[in-house]
Amino acid sequence: MKSAHRFFALLSLIAAALLCLAGCFAQNNTVRLMYDRSGASVLPSSTAPRIVVVMFEDGRGRVDIGVRKDGSPFNPGSSVAEWASQGLADELAKLGAQVSLATSMLQARSGNPDYVVEGVVDHVWLTEKNISSYSCAVRLKTRLHGEKQGTVTRNFSSQQDKTGIPGSRLYEETLSSTLADALSNAAAAIMGSI
Repeated sequence: MKSAHRFFALLSLIAAALLCLAGCFAQNNTVRLMYDRSGASVLPSSTAPRIVVVMFEDGRGRVDIGVRKDGSPFNPGSSVAEWASQGLADELAKLGAQVSLATSMLQARSGNPDYVVEGVVDHVWLTEKNISSYSCAVRLKTRLHGEKQGTVTRNFSSQQDKTGIPGSRLYEETLSSTLADALSNAAAAIMGSI
């Protein structure tokens, strides 16, 4: 009788372990929109330009942000517009600007900043080539509003391919670094225009 209990206990333990392993390799189609914040923000001087980033518009016209090899969609775990807006604010802060975020142009102008930046996310697309290889493309537009130069509109994009260890959240890293590349170029262009 004791051996039967041990057998069933061992069988239950093996079944639980297999379920845990299956969960580790199960596909998760919800993607956390993280941003690579490497490189510390610079403490802005009192004479640094005051820039307000207005929440970007999501001009993609769709909810999903990519596709797995099996045809199932990648869905964002949060707002694509907030992800891009916060990312641009972080990049501008790294370059020494005094940066804040606003939800609307009215709110942005109420603080009487030196500059206001608006944006539109035109395209975000992540493609799973296989379980260890991903491709991502990001396109966005920024509009810099200032007293001296009026409004300056620019387009920025980035495309990256990454290969890595399966199951390592490589798809999130690919999205993050592709957006970071586009936004670091946008921040440099904005700072170069003021």
